[in-house]
Amino acid sequence: MKELYAMIILAVIFALSTFLLLFKLIIMKKGVKEITTQLPVLIDGDTNALIKISSYDREVRRLATTLNGSLKTLREKELTYINGDKELKGAITNVAHDIRTPLTAICGYADMMKEESNPAKLDKYLSIISERATALKILSEELFKYSVATNKGANSQEVEKLDVNALLQDTLFSFYAKFCERDIIPELNAVEGSIPRITDKNSLTRIFSNIIENAIKYSDGDFIVTVKDDGTILFSNTARNLNNVDVGKLFDRFFTVENGKHSTGLGLSIAKQLTKQLGGEISAQYQNDMLTIILKI
Repeated sequence: MKELYAMIILAVIFALSTFLLLFKLIIMKKGVKEITTQLPVLIDGDTNALIKISSYDREVRRLATTLNGSLKTLREKELTYINGDKELKGAITNVAHDIRTPLTAICGYADMMKEESNPAKLDKYLSIISERATALKILSEELFKYSVATNKGANSQEVEKLDVNALLQDTLFSFYAKFCERDIIPELNAVEGSIPRITDKNSLTRIFSNIIENAIKYSDGDFIVTVKDDGTILFSNTARNLNNVDVGKLFDRFFTVENGKHSTGLGLSIAKQLTKQLGGEISAQYQNDMLTIILKI
């Protein structure tokens, strides 16, 4: 009798286990079907919606969560690609315009020189051609620097221990002649002692140089460099011709403001790219007509 009861209990347990297993399989199948139905639509459709399932099965919900995470990543990459494609097309348009304008002038004045015999006018035409050729040279050099900066990876950097304070002062001194041309007397407020960093000297020098060049182009006559205790560097200058919209675009490729003579709009974009490669941060603020570039290395 006891054996019979034991067999009945085992049969009931087996039946319940089988029922629960079948029920779980049905729930899982329903959840997988919902995922299978929604996933192609969400991938191909122009929507930010995510997979929704009615199943409370833990594994099915975990699968849906994983797929939703992949969907978010895919959409972020797609958005990055779309924005990059737009930027590339805009960059090509800007480069074509910046190259075509001086080339058109050079060709035009060269043709005029063929028909001109007046020495004064010939000198004027040559001067204009020389100015346009210089603009082309500056553009080609900046494009090359930008190409190098964007293709330079962390593995190609030659890191070394250096003093950021000393490197900054050396870079400022190298612009002495340009500061004199603009009648700018730079003011340096630096902490005492050194600011050691292990980083790429050439990249950091290029960052400093591009920021300083930008200040020389757009400053209303002043330039203040402040080095904080934590190594944060503030480059400030009065720039009344700017506005918050312009400042938001300063690091965009080929962006220039009206008084940026011989400016390619690549300087700060290169600085941003190199700063990112060094693991630092660069940003801009504009308050009370004062533009401040904030650099953290």
